[in-house]
Parts: sequence; C-alpha cells; structure tokens
Amino acid sequence: MSDITISDRFVKLSEFEAIYHGLLDSYFPWNASKIVDDTKDNKHRNLQMTHMFYERHTPDSSCELLYPILQKIQPCAIIKIKANLIMGTDTLVEHGMHVDILDAEDRDYLKTSLYYMNTCDGYTLFEDGTKIDSVANRLVTFPNSMKHTGTSTTNSSFRMVINFNYV
Repeated sequence: MSDITISDRFVKLSEFEAIYHGLLDSYFPWNASKIVDDTKDNKHRNLQMTHMFYERHTPDSSCELLYPILQKIQPCAIIKIKANLIMGTDTLVEHGMHVDILDAEDRDYLKTSLYYMNTCDGYTLFEDGTKIDSVANRLVTFPNSMKHTGTSTTNSSFRMVINFNYV
C-alpha cells in the first residue's frame, strides 16, 4: 500500500457537486462499453457506461468540468481521462485485474488516479489485497503498473469513477 496515496475531500464541496451534476445531466453523453475482457465470472455483468474526456487528442469540451481536479493533480502530460458508470447489481461483481495503460511496464513514471463520484459498497481492489472503498470526492493515486479491479455496487443505483492516466 506504500505506493498508494488516498486523498479525501479532494476538491471543495461546491466543485465536487458541479462535477457530479454535470456528469449526471440528461444531455451528458455516455457510451456503452465492456469493462474488461469477458471471464466466466463477469460475462453477464461486464457492461458499463463510459465517457472519454481525453485520449491522446483534442480534449472533449466537457473536460472543463474536471478543471478543479486537474489543477490539484497538476499533470505534466495527460494520456487518458475516462469516466466509468457501472450500474448496481444484486451481488457485488469484481471485474478483473488490469492496468489502465497497456505495454507501459518500462514506464514507471506513469500514474493512475481514480476519482470517486459516489459513496457505495463498491471498491477498488489491488493485486496485493489492498482494498480502497468508494467514497465520494476521494482521489486514489498509484503507479500505472499496479494491477487493480473495480466492482459493481449493491447499495446504490450506480458506481461512478473518473480515471486519470498521466505523467
């Protein structure tokens, strides 16, 4: 866990609320996608809604929602920013260990930050067994090379996080 940093109340409450309501606005564009590769355990619960703010090209205009977070993270270079919205399920589903940026094992300077948009019983689990609870307005930062998995939630209608991959 020494490579994992947890920052609660990461941005001001008013900034958090603006991001939250912006993401849930009826006109905010979400796309359906697989969470990870299908496995026997997740094949019927492997769908999420995503919004790609940025991936190595001109940022989506909605990126301005994230300025309060980006101003605190202060990345030198952004590789990808993606929001994930996973619907609630009757039983908790772990989706599968992965790293966000593939083929980057030799780039130990790459970081991943997860920004949690709601509090629920979902969590992020790391390969070493470290478990981080989903708490609204929490930022968790770790090296991109650390395998991790997210989950669904059973006590909320959804679990929403924003992934930041950067230098």
